[in-house]
Amino acid sequence: MNREATADLVVRAGTVHTMAAAERPVTALAVRRGEIVAVAAPENAQDLLETWSGPGTTVLDDPGLVVLPAIVDTHNHLMLAARNSLGAPVSLAQDIPRFLELIRERAAHTPSGQWIITGADWHELHLAERRMPTAEELDRATTDHPVLVLRGGHNGVLNSAGLRLAGIGPDTPDVQGGYIARDAAGRPTGRVQDAALELAQKALPALPAGALATGLAHASTEYAAHGIGSVRDPAVTPQEWHTYVRAQADGRLSVRSHAMILSTPASIFAAGSMGAYLDALEAQGITPDAGQGRLRLWGLKFILDGGVEAAALERPYADRPGYHGDLMWDRDDLAQCLAVCVRRGWPVGTHAFGDRAVAVLLDAIRDVVGQHGPIPPGALVIEHGGLIGGDQIADAVDLGVHITVQHALSDGLGPALLASFGPDRTAALWPLRELVDSGAWISAGTDHPIGPLDPLRCVHGMTTRHTPTGVRGPEHAIDRAEALRLYTSSGARLLGHAATGTLVPGAPADMVAYRADPFTCPADDLLRLAPEITAVGGEVVYRRA
Repeated sequence: MNREATADLVVRAGTVHTMAAAERPVTALAVRRGEIVAVAAPENAQDLLETWSGPGTTVLDDPGLVVLPAIVDTHNHLMLAARNSLGAPVSLAQDIPRFLELIRERAAHTPSGQWIITGADWHELHLAERRMPTAEELDRATTDHPVLVLRGGHNGVLNSAGLRLAGIGPDTPDVQGGYIARDAAGRPTGRVQDAALELAQKALPALPAGALATGLAHASTEYAAHGIGSVRDPAVTPQEWHTYVRAQADGRLSVRSHAMILSTPASIFAAGSMGAYLDALEAQGITPDAGQGRLRLWGLKFILDGGVEAAALERPYADRPGYHGDLMWDRDDLAQCLAVCVRRGWPVGTHAFGDRAVAVLLDAIRDVVGQHGPIPPGALVIEHGGLIGGDQIADAVDLGVHITVQHALSDGLGPALLASFGPDRTAALWPLRELVDSGAWISAGTDHPIGPLDPLRCVHGMTTRHTPTGVRGPEHAIDRAEALRLYTSSGARLLGHAATGTLVPGAPADMVAYRADPFTCPADDLLRLAPEITAVGGEVVYRRA
């Protein structure tokens, strides 16, 4: 065979799980120009290697490997992970004194007056004091710098200088869809949540694009080391999108990213209308399917309710009597904005964690369908759907709504969920068995850096319902094959383009290889099983040392 027809990469392994609908035994495959061009059964594997190999072919011939499609993580904050790499590393702290020392160390190398922003990958329940620091305590670390301590995507703490720059003081009214913590005299104590956190973020200067692109490079390399080939990144600003474009152009993305532009009610209303908001994005070249190579623009991200501390619940919080969480959108406004997006071809994923939020979102989508007829598959997505119930599952199926699920949060936030929701609702989170059996179109995500990055750890949780607080809701568990399908072909279907989440001729050559079979190894081995190789588009982007 002439050199033009040889493969760039050939692989022979002990097993290749193609994840095709009618899967047959496969142990070898060939890749050319980023796509699978041939697969072979065990008896034909040697012929494939000989036929497709040439002088420039990379050959991976190891019967000890088990190959799967690379993980498709449909709710993973790659941009936030990049920002975390640039922030003060407070996740290293085990108590508030050390927490403050880490901020003090950052302040020593930061010019006076410049903001100090922390990484968001920590939780106060991991501190000895089991609480967040206050503005007064942050002032002990520095009074020469405004400080914003981020925790996850919904919470922050400001020092006194930060509160002043954010315009938050004793006379600042409470913010709809947000929370400003106050002392008995009404003075802000530093903590801000959701829409109130947005006030603080508006006061921040943009991170240097070069540094953020470097953060993306480092974070995406780490993702590849966990077997991830594609993510759907659900909280990217327009400016961060341009940084993504720069990183892609420079060849610095090790994984594929399908970015979502974070679109808050305040930003949309400030534009004057949903249509005007979309006009402004499109004027910057930010449109659905924009991008090239490993980067695509998926659509928009709306946030309807809060996280663990502010999810909109039908029954009050277990640890806050009378509190039902917060809604950041009015149903009618939400329906009107979703309708505009559907008409203009903009997909929208809406964060809805609590059962009350899921109900409002489904009602709003029903309004859209009533006005405009059936919506295109994947156009409107429920992000999380943590406390989705039986009737709501049926409604989602009837409306053709996709749901991204993140049982990983039961791992990353287990104690916080138990304290806030109580044991019954914590056990009811992510009823995967019911979702799968209903025929609902769902996919899986880690919600990293809020949840653990390791997808196989998440598969362990989905199949055993094990959490840091014990086994919760074992009746909702699914089997290994179902969980791995949610992390491959089901997620790829949502992403669209050429993505398939399979290893068949014509599919992108995104694959991960392990030393044991994730389908059949003992359950607890999933907690330790790490990739040997990850390839994206046929390029080996990670190889275990």
